[in-house]
Amino acid sequence: MALEKEDIMALIAILQKGLEDGDEPAPKAKKRKASTRKTKTQKTQQDVRENKFDSMPERNMHKKDTIIDKKLWENLPVSDRTRQFQTVEVKCRSCGKTESVNPVLVDSVERYKCNRCSTSAG
Repeated sequence: MALEKEDIMALIAILQKGLEDGDEPAPKAKKRKASTRKTKTQKTQQDVRENKFDSMPERNMHKKDTIIDKKLWENLPVSDRTRQFQTVEVKCRSCGKTESVNPVLVDSVERYKCNRCSTSAG
């Protein structure tokens, strides 16, 4: 698959013509974008910043709140936390055991289940 002499001469003529017309600008090479990834040194330099919260008044506001609360609630008596209730007699629907319990713990007398039955499997 050798080229004939005429083909070689035509190729040389084309190449010479390209050299003579060299005044035309060559196609521009594509520029690579600068990397937007931060290097390790850039990250460490950026992380060392001034803490603006230290200069804000909110930093110490909670201290003032506790002082005000102490002054406001100082003279009020402590309320009694023991509430009286009437017990309710209920029967466990699983084992049939009868118990006296706080009415807050019972939604419906028919649906009550004692602790032992509630924690067992099944």
